[in-house]
Amino acid sequence: MKYRYLFFDMDNTLFDFDADEDQALTQLFEKQQVALTPTLKADYQAFNQALWVQYEQGTLKREALLNTRFATFFKQALNLTVDGPTLSHQYLASLALGHDLMPQSQQLMTALAQTDAELYVTTNGVAHTQYQRLIDSQFKSYFKGIFISEELGYQKPDPAYFEKVFQQIEDIDLTQALIVGDSLTSDVQGGQNVGVDTAWYNPNGAVNTSSTIKPTHEIKELLALLAM
Repeated sequence: MKYRYLFFDMDNTLFDFDADEDQALTQLFEKQQVALTPTLKADYQAFNQALWVQYEQGTLKREALLNTRFATFFKQALNLTVDGPTLSHQYLASLALGHDLMPQSQQLMTALAQTDAELYVTTNGVAHTQYQRLIDSQFKSYFKGIFISEELGYQKPDPAYFEKVFQQIEDIDLTQALIVGDSLTSDVQGGQNVGVDTAWYNPNGAVNTSSTIKPTHEIKELLALLAM
């Protein structure tokens, strides 16, 4: 491989976040005696994604996102008053139990473990949740370092996030580094911000409508990384 230092996003890159989220949301809404219909779930996901984009852009604090999203959504969508922090705690506890993998994720980790590549996690997810999923999936041992925005004080795609990551890796050669993830605005933009190559994991063939965000590589299957 050309790349020695591989930085992996977690959600919808290595782990099937959509499947894990579906289970956690279903349980949460059932506790509120609300049926999670496909339309309601889609509305929540769009609402939630918009909040995470604000977090990436630095216009919304992590604590505000986590503690208010359910209270705001339940009020706007269902005219129900709920305790936001309590629902957030319940949701994250359920989410932490989910560690479904994306296709070829396990095979990729097994193959890379036989090389001299150094693997790192770079995620904007909630620290406790992400650590639990890495442990339960037995993926934690594959990684030389785990870098979570909550712990670093910066989030992807902020250059300061990646600069703090790189500072903790001795003698890193950024010409041999590759940032891998499913998000154009977080992973690919983050790589561009610090001049590091990127691999956009795009299994569903989404169209990149951005005129400024350009991944170095685009892959539909994770095992394609082995040929780089």
